[in-house]
Amino acid sequence: MVNTPNRSGSSPKSTKKLQDLRGAMAEYGIDAWIVPSSDAHNSEYVAPHWEGRAWLSGFTGSAGTLVVTQDKAALWTDGRYFIQASEQLAGSEITLMKDGQTKVPSMADWLTEEVPEQGCVGFDGATMSLSNVRNLKEKLAAKSVTLKFDHDLLNDIWTNRPALPFEPVFVHQNIYAGKTLTEKVMEVREILRERRATELLITTLDDIAWLFNLRGSDIDCNPVFLAYALISPERITLFTNQERITADALTALAKSGVELAAYDEILARLSSLADNTRLLINPANTGYQLACSMPASVNLIEDRLPTTDLKAIKNSTEIERMKDCHRRDGAAMVRFMRWLKSNIPSGQLNEVNIDEQLLQFRSESKYFRGVSFPSIVGYAGHGAICHYRADQESAYPIQDKGLLLIDSGAQYPDGTTDITRTFACGEMTDEEKRDYTLVMKSHIALATARFKEGTRGIQLDAITRQPLWREGIDFNHGTGHGVGYFLNVHEGPQSISPRWSDVALKPGMLVTNEPGIYRDHKHGVRLENIMLVAEDIKNEFAKFFKLIPMTLAPFDTGPLVKELMTDTEINWLNRYHEMVREALSPELEGQDIEWLKEATKAL
Repeated sequence: MVNTPNRSGSSPKSTKKLQDLRGAMAEYGIDAWIVPSSDAHNSEYVAPHWEGRAWLSGFTGSAGTLVVTQDKAALWTDGRYFIQASEQLAGSEITLMKDGQTKVPSMADWLTEEVPEQGCVGFDGATMSLSNVRNLKEKLAAKSVTLKFDHDLLNDIWTNRPALPFEPVFVHQNIYAGKTLTEKVMEVREILRERRATELLITTLDDIAWLFNLRGSDIDCNPVFLAYALISPERITLFTNQERITADALTALAKSGVELAAYDEILARLSSLADNTRLLINPANTGYQLACSMPASVNLIEDRLPTTDLKAIKNSTEIERMKDCHRRDGAAMVRFMRWLKSNIPSGQLNEVNIDEQLLQFRSESKYFRGVSFPSIVGYAGHGAICHYRADQESAYPIQDKGLLLIDSGAQYPDGTTDITRTFACGEMTDEEKRDYTLVMKSHIALATARFKEGTRGIQLDAITRQPLWREGIDFNHGTGHGVGYFLNVHEGPQSISPRWSDVALKPGMLVTNEPGIYRDHKHGVRLENIMLVAEDIKNEFAKFFKLIPMTLAPFDTGPLVKELMTDTEINWLNRYHEMVREALSPELEGQDIEWLKEATKAL
């Protein structure tokens, strides 16, 4: 693969940042330096301190890995970001590697070719997981390559690097959580006994926030805080800076017997583990530096963390409170939709002021705690960029034609929302109408699926894509992801994706339903609801589950080609709109109610 030429047609040149990095690499005898997207907790979204990959490369997507050698640079990212990365890397020396595509080497395979015999590969050991480094070691073993991970070169060249965040940590009240910290710890300890583990290391921030019934704001849009946790049958230790924990949170922790230690004391604690310790960790989320700090005598039990599985299944309190959350969010969406449809003809709207107005409608709720991710507002060709982020320079003005895609969400103490709607702005092409209708058919295919106990997400993904595959169309991202509860908008372990994951969908899990069609430089369509996995029927064959919509907001029926839809699909949409109308009418008044009635009338 060759580098992309810059707009002037000349050869791309190295930036000063990459030159500085190469200078530091030479000083330490490093042939290749890896910069992942993650932080020390394998977070998808990170605090500015860990945005080194974006700082070095200019690519701002949430997923990607940059590798720099003395004469080359390459960046791997997934299908959600192919278009965005192509645009942001254009003119640079960095080669875009479209991860998972045919003939595109993996990062480890590429390094095997580029690093010389007995060479050195370096990275920040805090931000590379144990499992990733193991894979890297295996690939590089034939060349006797050494790894250097004890010094972060970014600290040498990033002179104004942001400090680690230090925001307040506060209580997530039991009236929202549904279970106390003590109850959750009892469940965790029971699983430790079953797995014959004497200690549990938790590194993922949302697991920690869930277990301790605490929340923070160290990462934008994600109500989490930097911390580690160690759990044993006799001891609970939370590693975070005590000075930022609110008084009522300190009281709650003390009542549950939680010991507090400084955030950076985790390495010393791990290094002092007893010889007979059987430590449960998830190698995919445990930093290599942490793993190397443990005595060789510690027995590692490697598996998914029990907190991850427990957190994924929402309890009855969480489910009931989420219904309130989605009604409030749905009402805000209806007020926004009416405003949007009324103002498109004015010619005064663009992608930025639309985002600002949507934020205003949501923020009118006293329960609003911020957005759950930066809104994606993409008109026309910008809608084809899955994770597009508008600014004043790039924002398209909205015209009275074509399609507008808006993917947004909010945080409330009783839930996290994530909703995508695509709107007709006026006159549409036949292709736009057809694409919109096909995406609606795919959305309904998943929404109406009945599936057997034990079903994995990959099976539902194929069901969802059938209406598109019949037309020779596909989309280059997963169909759905788990959703947190006043936590991260992307939550595992469940997902609906073409990638195999050995996680069965279970009642109480949340998943999104968001198929799409994206035509580069033309338009994008995506329609998304959060759905709850629930029991359906049980008979002599098996137990079967269904999906119940949690998201409450109308779909734009203007672009639909009714002739392409079956009676079953039309009936589902009519029933959904009836449910939306009944749930949201008490939350609205005046013209908003009248608009809702019109928007949800039966096809």
